[in-house]
Parts: sequence; structure tokens; C-alpha cells
Amino acid sequence: MSVVAEFSPSDLKAVPEIGSVMERHGWGSLTSDVVAFPGRNDNWAGTTSAGIGVFVKKIDGPDAAARFRRALSFAGMGQAAAKIASPACLASDEATRVLVFELLEGARNGNTLEQDGLFTQALAGEAGRMVGRLHRMPVADGTLDTTVPSWPRLGGLQALTMGEFASRSGAQLELFGLLQKDAPLVSAIAGLGELSRQVCRVPTHCDLRLDQFLIHQGKLYLADWEELRVEDPARDVGAFLGEWVARSVHAIGHTAQVTAEAIISSGVRELESRRPFLQAFWSGYQETGEVTDPGLAPRSAAFAGWHLLDRVLAASTERARLSALDRAGIGIARRLLCSPDLFCDVLGLPVAPKGAR
Repeated sequence: MSVVAEFSPSDLKAVPEIGSVMERHGWGSLTSDVVAFPGRNDNWAGTTSAGIGVFVKKIDGPDAAARFRRALSFAGMGQAAAKIASPACLASDEATRVLVFELLEGARNGNTLEQDGLFTQALAGEAGRMVGRLHRMPVADGTLDTTVPSWPRLGGLQALTMGEFASRSGAQLELFGLLQKDAPLVSAIAGLGELSRQVCRVPTHCDLRLDQFLIHQGKLYLADWEELRVEDPARDVGAFLGEWVARSVHAIGHTAQVTAEAIISSGVRELESRRPFLQAFWSGYQETGEVTDPGLAPRSAAFAGWHLLDRVLAASTERARLSALDRAGIGIARRLLCSPDLFCDVLGLPVAPKGAR
């Protein structure tokens, strides 16, 4: 059985602000047996000396203040947010960017469930309903961030700065070299960003991955709202689909394909085998309301391609060269981005009218 990796957390003595927040609320202090989980922020999970189970996160790094505000904005949506199960935010401290959530003891995330073959079509359908409810939430002006997400990022597709060049791995430099020479792909990515700025924007998670879904006592939760804003709903739909596309590419590693074209064809076959999960997600999404945007499906397919590219970039952080699977992922992502209409059906999406984007 796959489990979420636990790590030794940062020493709490080095972050006294955590203890201050705990004491201020009468929760006592975190005990010494706390654990940490993977993520871009330092975090601590455990039980306080007062017997309260908490998951504590300290937001740091680039854009930390904005990510802190966005994380809190979900709770600020009040009754509307109650339609989506999410770990309750128990406390926050803006000065130190500390967030305290209820601890879902024993919860497993969607990534580990999928690895164990336990992320069912029923869960995919419920995930679709959760995302659909999010996209249909009424939002008052000023409640959510309206800035454009930092991706797709076009800068690196045209040229890298000296700092970016020096900080990238050999495999990442190889990837950027391939992308920068592919004018149709760069144009497709730029066009996707432009299309997204023209559609009706709605509350959007903007960092949707399987590991953001948690199962606790049979109930599905959605977590991590640091990128929440009003945006193109295709970003979330495409990200969920892109998670399954990435797994299809990973599954190619168990085949004996040798040519680039054969590897890509194998990836498409793997994706077709996962189509029932994608159909279940889309069916659940539609249950929350009629989809009137004819371009949502092709834009979602394109964002699935971008999600896959982003995964290849992240996976190549510490590698000297791109692997055959990396190149297969790039090839499939390119097809999704350049010809999204052709892949709506295999992704479980309705085939859009010709020209709808």
C-alpha cells in the first residue's frame, strides 16, 4: 500500500511564532512527535499538549504574502465555501504567515490512492462535482484575487535569463531548448493564455492535483487554496485531466516500445484505458449545472497538455538529460496544446463544435 511520505519537520524552536499562535488560542504546544509532509512550505502535523489535532503551515518563498491571502480567501467565502469539504482553517497570523488547519488524522491523498488502484470512478465523479460547485460559487467583487496566474509562462519559452540558465538542470535546459525551437508550440501556449483572458472567469483552484484531494473516513476533501482566484475554469478541468495524462505517460515505462512514435502511440492507448475516470469526472462536473461555454472542452484539453509539460519540467529538476519518457510526455503535450479539439473525446470531454475555443 502506498503511503504519503513523512519527513522530520523543521525544528519548532527555530520558528517560535508557531508556539505563539498555539498559546494565543489556548491549544498548548505541539508535542515532539510531529511529522511533516511534502510541499513547498514548512509544515507540522500532530497533536498539541491540549489534545487538539492540527496541521500547521508557514507560507514562505516567492509571492508568500499573496499566497497567504489567497489561502485565507476560501474561508472568507462563508456559506458558499461550505459547499466544498475542505480542512477547516482554525487560526491564522498574517504577520508571520502561519495557518492552522484541523488535522484529518489518517487521511490519504488522491495520489497515493491512485497508485494503489483505489481512486475509483465514483471518487472521480465526486471530484468533478466539487470542482463544478467551486466554479459556480457566487463571489462578491473584491473577495478573490483577480491577478493572472504565472503559468503558462512565456518568458522561458523565448529565452532564459542568466540566473535562470545557471539554476536549471541539464535536463531542463534540454527541455527549454526543444520548446524554444518549436514555434507552433510556443504560439499555441501563447494563444491559450490569450483565450483564457477572454472568457467568463469564475472561482478557480488553479493548483489542482490529485494530491490536493484527501479521503478521510470515506469523505472527499479538497485542500490547499494558495492559488485560488477568479480565472478560466478550463485551468482546473485541464489540470485534473492532465494528472491522468501524466500517469498514462508514466505507465509507458512498463512497455517495450522503442521509437518515439511508438512510445507516443502507447501513451495514447494508456490514456484511453483511463478514459472512464475522465468521463466520470466530467459527468460529475456537469451535474452541478449546464455547461454553456462551447470552448471549455478544447481549452481544458489544451491545459491538460500544459499540465503535462509542467510535470515534465518539475520531474527533470535533478536530471542531466531528458529520458525517453520525458520526450514522450513532451510529444503528447504538444499534440494536446496544438490540436486540442482532436483529443476531447479521448479525454472524456464533449467534442466541441468546429472552431470553438
